[in-house]
Amino acid sequence: MPPAVKHQLGLDREPAWIVTTESNTFTWLGPDVRPIPNKPPGTFVYGQIPDGLLRTVTEAFIRNRERIAMVPRDET
Repeated sequence: MPPAVKHQLGLDREPAWIVTTESNTFTWLGPDVRPIPNKPPGTFVYGQIPDGLLRTVTEAFIRNRERIAMVPRDET
């Protein structure tokens, strides 16, 4: 993920990436969805991904559609 986008979203400086060969499946509102520190109570969204990055990710996801792994993220 580009550092400028991470900064805009208030994320740390550690490397991060978007995987376009996997899709997580989970029950909404699951145990991994937590309020964001230093935000108003009940805030679960960091912000919006810029259109250009979202388009790039979407196109890559579509290109990879034949090999997408569905990854269950609910606790078992």
